[in-house]
Amino acid sequence: MVETSGIRAAIELTKFRLTGFIALSGIFGHILAAPAPGIDTLVIGAGVWLLAAGAAVLNHIQDRRYDCWFARTRHRCLVKNRVDLQTAGWVASGLVISGLALLAGGLDTHLPWILGILALVCYNGLYTPLKKKTLFAVWPGVICGMLPPAIGWTAVPSSQCHGTGIQLFGVMLVMGIWQVPHFLVLAAAQPVCDPGADRFPTFIRLWTKTELFLQILVWVCVYSLGVFWFLLNGGIVLPGVSASLAGMAFVLPGVMGFFLTRFPAYAGAGGFTTLNLSMLIFMVLGILDRILPTVFPLQ
Repeated sequence: MVETSGIRAAIELTKFRLTGFIALSGIFGHILAAPAPGIDTLVIGAGVWLLAAGAAVLNHIQDRRYDCWFARTRHRCLVKNRVDLQTAGWVASGLVISGLALLAGGLDTHLPWILGILALVCYNGLYTPLKKKTLFAVWPGVICGMLPPAIGWTAVPSSQCHGTGIQLFGVMLVMGIWQVPHFLVLAAAQPVCDPGADRFPTFIRLWTKTELFLQILVWVCVYSLGVFWFLLNGGIVLPGVSASLAGMAFVLPGVMGFFLTRFPAYAGAGGFTTLNLSMLIFMVLGILDRILPTVFPLQ
C-alpha cells in the first residue's frame, strides 16, 4: 500500500503523462534533423524527460498555496501534505541536475543544455509566478513549449543535420501555437464557482463561455494552418504521411467545433483529448516519416 501511494505521488509530482509527451517532442525534433535515430536520440529523450520532470516537481512546490484554490488541483499531494516539502525539493534538484548533466555531457553540442536552462527559466522563472498575476503568463508558457523539439534538433551537429532552419521554425511554431488552445481548453473546464477564479486571473472571468469557445476555435484554426505551413515547407518527406497530416489539420477545427457546440458541458475534456491526440499524431507520423525510409528504403 505504501509502495503504491509512493508510485502515485511520483507520477503526480513529475506530471508523468505531460513530461512523457515533452520527452517525445524532444525525440521528434532530433529525429527530424538526424541522419538516423541512434544513441543520441535516447539521450535526448532521457535528458528532456528528467529536466521536464524536475521542472514539474518544482512547479508543484511553487504552486502549493495556489493549487488549494482550484477544484482541479486542490487534492495534489503537496497541498494535502502527503509528500514532505523538503523531499520534493531534493527530488526536483536531482531531476533537474541529472537532466542538464545528460544534455551537457552526453552530446557533442552545447545548445541542448543551454536551451534546457532557457526552458526552465521560462516555465519556473516566468510562467509559474506570473500566472498568479496576469493572463499574459501564457506567452512564456508558449515559448517553453516550443523549446523541447529545438533541444532535440540542435543536438545534431550542423554538419550532419538533414533539416533546414525553416523546418525547425515550423516545428517550433506548431508546438507553440498548440499551447494556446491547450491553455484555453483547461480554462473552459474550470468551474466558474472555483474560489480561485475570484482571487487570480482566469480566462473564464475575462470572457463569457461563448467568447472562450470562439477563442479556442480560432486558435485551433491557426494551429491547423501552422501544420499546413510546416508541410508546405518540406517538413514531411513521404506523400502518404504528408496527406495524413494534412487531413488531420483539415478536420481538426470541425471536430473541435463539434465538441464546443454539441457538447459544451464536455468541451474541456473533449477538447483536451482532441488537442493532445492531434499533437501525438503529428509527432508519431513525423517520426515514422523519417524512420520508415531507413527500414524500407526505396529502390
